Amino acid sequence: MSALFRRFFDRLPVRAIASDGQLHLLSDAELAAVRRTHRVAVTSAAAMSVVGFLLYFMPVYSAPELFPTVTTTLFGSEVALPWAETLWGLLLMVIEIYALVLLNLWGVHEIAAATGLLGPHNKAEVAGALIDIGLENKHRGLLQYGIDPFLGVNPWLLFLVNLLLRLKGWLGSKILRYAVQRLLGRFAVREVLDFAGMPIYMAINAWSTHSVLHEAKVIIMGQKLIEHLCVRLPADLASRAEDKALLYDTFRFIAVSKRDFHQNHFALTKALIERYAIAVEPNQGSLEDYLGRLEVAPERLRRAAVLLIVIGFVLDGQISWRERRRIRELAERDVFRYTDAEVQVMCRDFVRGAGLEALLTRQLAPA
Repeated sequence: MSALFRRFFDRLPVRAIASDGQLHLLSDAELAAVRRTHRVAVTSAAAMSVVGFLLYFMPVYSAPELFPTVTTTLFGSEVALPWAETLWGLLLMVIEIYALVLLNLWGVHEIAAATGLLGPHNKAEVAGALIDIGLENKHRGLLQYGIDPFLGVNPWLLFLVNLLLRLKGWLGSKILRYAVQRLLGRFAVREVLDFAGMPIYMAINAWSTHSVLHEAKVIIMGQKLIEHLCVRLPADLASRAEDKALLYDTFRFIAVSKRDFHQNHFALTKALIERYAIAVEPNQGSLEDYLGRLEVAPERLRRAAVLLIVIGFVLDGQISWRERRRIRELAERDVFRYTDAEVQVMCRDFVRGAGLEALLTRQLAPA
């Protein structure tokens, strides 16, 4: 199916939108275009759920003879298997999934064009990366630098959490159906119960598309912010082996605080490891001594490391409770001059395209 998605993406027209060329900063016109694309895509995703429910249930109600069942015996009891209705539902589900993927690809394409990343001259070059965003392909490039965001996490617990996240839509629909049935009792006719889960699936579709487009905007702006950061950081920031080791552990500290793989974190790590020729040593130990080493680091390096931590925390467009706890811990050690509320404001500024110039200026200013 990758070829299908690529053909669809290639045939999307590139609309001419006035761009200021600064991809980590959005002008009013660019921001308006991004928001318009976002509204249209999220609304369309929710509408797809409504259409899917109607296409599934209306034929079942109006022409039940088209959906025969087979009666079989299981464990001594006769059970009716609605095989035709099940196949019809599976067909519609597959169609809806592919329609949502195409909608996400359209949204990513429009946002990339609105921010100036994508144009007729470079569409072929950036298409692969943008399609990966639309398909929600997880970027695990951090592992090639020996960095594991899930360092110290029980693998069975991680598996259980991921399983629950995948089942949340189905579980939510079943819970709501049961609640409606208990509330209405004998008056809960099949039509009411069948459509009880529709709001949940509308919300899931809308949230899924919102997440993809939010991720697209964050990655697009984050890539250029990283390029801008590399230009601003001093070339002689990490000349000693212990300085390089501290920067490397700063990248590990960011990843473990996030507990997630993210394309922007990989891009930040890759860019600075290559810029400062940092040796990669897989299977590193714990980070228990990292904060102590950060405290006693030279001031210029410490300020740069704090800058990297803040940027690393905001690069995926959200600040988790774990990161807020890290921020408070850093502040208690007197190596961090920002509160979790201030970092949250910086994160919002980054997501809405306002940039992080004040942060860069403050942290990179001469002591």
